[in-house]
Amino acid sequence: MASGQNFCQSLFGTSTRWLLDCSLGLAVRISYVTTFDLQGPPYGWVSEDHSAWAAVWVIDQQQFVAQATKDPHDGGLFPTEFHEFCCQFSIVGQPPAKGFLTRLSVSIMGKKKGKKQPDKKPNEQVAQKPQDTTSQQHPDGDNKAKELEKEELVPPLSKLSITPDPATRPQQTPQQPQTPRPQQQQTPQQPQTPRPQQQQTPQQPQTPRPQQQQTPQQPQTPRPQQQQTPQPQQPQATRPQQQVPQPRQQQAPQPQQQQALTSIHHGVEGNGTENIVTKGSLGLSLTIPPRRSLLSAGTKGRKTIVETNHLFLDLSKVSKNDIYHYDVAIDPDKPKRLMRMVMKTFKEAHYPKRYPAFDGRKNLYSSGPLPFPNNELSDSVDVFDDERNNMKKTYKVTVKFAHLINLATLKEYMKTGSSQGPPQEAIQAVDIALREAAADKFVQVGRSFFTAPTGRIISLGDGLEMWYGFFQSAILGWKPFINIDVAHKGFPAAQNVVSLMAELCKCTEQELTRNLRPYNLEDINKYLKGLKVDYVLPNQPSSKRCYRVNKLVGTANKTTFSFDGRTITIAEYFLKEKRLKLDYPDLPCLHVGSQNRENPIYVPAEYCTIVKSQVIIKKMNETQTANMVKVAATSAEDRKRKIMEALKLVNFNASPTVREFGFSISDQFTKVDARILNPPALTYKENKPPITPSKGVWRASEFLTGSELKDWVVLNLNGRYTRDDDLRNFGTEVQRMGKTLGMTISPPRNPVSLQFSPRDLTRALEEFFNQVKGVNLVVCVIPDRGETYSKVKQAAELRVGVLTQCIRGRTMSRMNPATVGNILLKVNSKLNGINHTLHVDYRPQCLKRPVMIVGADVTHPSPDQTDIPSVAAVCASHDPKAFKYNIQYRLQGPREEIIGDLKNIMVDHLKFFFITTKHKPERIIFYRDGVSEGQFTTVLNSELTAIRQACQSLEQDYKPSITFLVVQKRHHTRFFPTRREDEDGKNKNVPPGTVVDTTITHPTEMDFYLVSHASIQGVSRPTKYRRLWDDSNMSEDELEELTYFLCHMFSRCTRAVSYPTPTYYAHLAAYRARVYIEGQRIELNNLAHEQKMRKIEDIIRKGSPMFFV
Repeated sequence: MASGQNFCQSLFGTSTRWLLDCSLGLAVRISYVTTFDLQGPPYGWVSEDHSAWAAVWVIDQQQFVAQATKDPHDGGLFPTEFHEFCCQFSIVGQPPAKGFLTRLSVSIMGKKKGKKQPDKKPNEQVAQKPQDTTSQQHPDGDNKAKELEKEELVPPLSKLSITPDPATRPQQTPQQPQTPRPQQQQTPQQPQTPRPQQQQTPQQPQTPRPQQQQTPQQPQTPRPQQQQTPQPQQPQATRPQQQVPQPRQQQAPQPQQQQALTSIHHGVEGNGTENIVTKGSLGLSLTIPPRRSLLSAGTKGRKTIVETNHLFLDLSKVSKNDIYHYDVAIDPDKPKRLMRMVMKTFKEAHYPKRYPAFDGRKNLYSSGPLPFPNNELSDSVDVFDDERNNMKKTYKVTVKFAHLINLATLKEYMKTGSSQGPPQEAIQAVDIALREAAADKFVQVGRSFFTAPTGRIISLGDGLEMWYGFFQSAILGWKPFINIDVAHKGFPAAQNVVSLMAELCKCTEQELTRNLRPYNLEDINKYLKGLKVDYVLPNQPSSKRCYRVNKLVGTANKTTFSFDGRTITIAEYFLKEKRLKLDYPDLPCLHVGSQNRENPIYVPAEYCTIVKSQVIIKKMNETQTANMVKVAATSAEDRKRKIMEALKLVNFNASPTVREFGFSISDQFTKVDARILNPPALTYKENKPPITPSKGVWRASEFLTGSELKDWVVLNLNGRYTRDDDLRNFGTEVQRMGKTLGMTISPPRNPVSLQFSPRDLTRALEEFFNQVKGVNLVVCVIPDRGETYSKVKQAAELRVGVLTQCIRGRTMSRMNPATVGNILLKVNSKLNGINHTLHVDYRPQCLKRPVMIVGADVTHPSPDQTDIPSVAAVCASHDPKAFKYNIQYRLQGPREEIIGDLKNIMVDHLKFFFITTKHKPERIIFYRDGVSEGQFTTVLNSELTAIRQACQSLEQDYKPSITFLVVQKRHHTRFFPTRREDEDGKNKNVPPGTVVDTTITHPTEMDFYLVSHASIQGVSRPTKYRRLWDDSNMSEDELEELTYFLCHMFSRCTRAVSYPTPTYYAHLAAYRARVYIEGQRIELNNLAHEQKMRKIEDIIRKGSPMFFV
């Protein structure tokens, strides 16, 4: 049998294309029969059978493009090391010059993993492989190959489908081992599902393969990012590079094409060893469904009008609809803070009457061509660095024309565009042009701009002060807008470092020496690391230098260095050489400047002052966050006033850059149509009347299902700060309130006060929990701060298996009936009770059949935490009333947004649902949090596929409908009532149930904003929901009402929460996972082991699945 490579070359007369890795493609078993005319006797026409493994690149009715491995006789099944070539051939149409395809059979087996190898020529690949490789490595490779082959005549074009017939599936018998899954053939060193765009050889131009077949002589053009319907195979001419990007359009599928697309969306090949065939798994992105009609919207609820902080952006006066994009190269390109000054100097020298927009890094945008010969200009400019005593620095600047950006793509996008292919370049150009109005006046932090406070400075505590600012961003709704909002941020206070030390140690400067403890030094070091300080000697302004702090070092009177051949301390050096006696010789010094210097620079803290206006990305502590919330939380009227003041301050329409581009920004908030949904009635005790929330709040009645608490104990871990009387009174109050709420609660055991040293806390907890193992509940009174909470949960849930409820010491000392009632809301849920449910008359239609409601979230460490993993958490309902949930969590690499093990997570959830309810969910409604718009395509393709794979792995024909929604809270959209009757509470917010799904939403895809809660302080932030997928074809009204009703099902309070309960529970699950790793060192290269070490005890996970609330 000829090798696959020789077959491809002889059959088609084209050179093959060698690729390094196709691990994202599905592994496909292709069996084909070819007919050759060997031209003359004694041979004539000869048919040959061929079969090979291939990784799918593109499949449609007219092309089958595959990256094939070598013939199985040369490499066996799923070799771990191989080269591949890519061949294109036509299933129908004119036969190739040297032969034509007469039969074709395709079996889709799953993802194939390959290991990258050095590139080789095709003839070397075949020559180097021994003939008996298969027999050595895979003795039964040929037999398996023959068993998998099943030939069928090529179907007519109108009926060609990629979903294989069940008869063509490999059958598993007891006597024969099952074909292994491709994922299991992977070695630990192999990359995890690389992207298809990376599957190219070093010898070829680094551009992705296009979706349409090209003639061999043509250079390859980039593969379009958007999903296009297949077109008939035609020779494709070389396309010249275009400087003006064209709008990405989705072509409507023809009837025949639509049939094939449907089969690719939902086709499944499987007996547990194979992957689902989806467009994502084939390298063809799943397409977010559009609205039913472009102007469709929900209708339920009372209609009203609200104002929003989206201001109309008029682009109609832009000349020629073109923006000129220039690439900027500045040498040297540091420090970043001087780049705008460099470009401003360059502008004044070469185009003083033009006002382009510079992004501060490498991009320049102009409304017309700049006066450059040959579209490029280089020159050197001098600027003066104020942090280096106005020292002159010379920079070489090169500005080169890149391409034109057509703003007409914005209009096209607002008519027919998809979020999977937004005109990102045009949006970015407009955004940067608008930022130019504020760039020189304010301190920029991302898309926000801040000014130093004037008048009374608000301290956030621990060295930070609050700055006011505003956020701005150009966005596209049904028309273009600019979103303006107030912003607040903590900046390091410009103060002497000794004063900072005293503030962090909570003492005076004179008391510092005796109050510096190791944990104080750790806090000071963490605060100062990376900050810039001005070092200047007293009465010597010329000595000023600006340094960046590396770390704290020893005290000035003990730290020594070599000077003029002798060893002296830092204090002695300043006394003898500078004639300066240090006031604080017993305080640590700062290591500043380059860390690679042979002689490091150490300076006394008292001569250093923190530089003002520094931007930090460190996470604020609890005190700082609480202080900021107190100041930032204002009424809706105050927030609107502050936004209008920011608009006047920046004055967009007066900016020379904005005017030159022809932009115009409205000075009025946009008024949009809104509706106020009715809240659901809630059922508590069956013989009690239903309760209807009022303004998002209600009073709890007897629980629908009250649990029993027969054996429980109170454990005091707060020492002498919690009195025994408080513990006894708590037990009495719990019994009384439990009776009111319908729970059966027995008296607790005698309270226990555990004496321990901080170092022995974990051991002491484990010993105690083992002693009381078997009780229903342990109530732990913990200190207000510290790691006690995490130690309790680690010992109870990971090591022993005891259900706990933690209460802070301050809460215990202020215990009252309302607080006890709130605690019992959690306790009843943990003990498998049901607090309340939706009244039968208000239960959405989708909840009347078996349905699983799922919430998922991925939380990441703060930017300054580099040794902590991200946490993926998924919770799923497992009862008909959608009240009970169970959780799964996974540790994954830092900043990884995709839930990597979602298939196995969903398998566990589906099994739990079936065991509990005796039904399989007919629907899965998936609320995914933490996803930005740029990640929609990736998340949809990866996670929707994983959910389907989980279903198929349990039962071959199990295909529940899936609704996939993204929950977004990190936005700056706010609503303001226009009618007095709509004002809610003292802050005059829009009322709970306010929904907006027009004007400022996506122009073609279904999304909506919902304010589901009554804000306790500040202005309510609506939650934004985007539908990425929906097999059930739910209407806007159904999705909006279901989402709003789910916000009333949170077990921990009697208030509607700001986003659906499953999403809230996913947050709690992720937080619990972070508790499990708190205070511990995590090996990021061995997270599977770390996960295994933190397995939740089954008695907790299965016996009390809502232990996490």
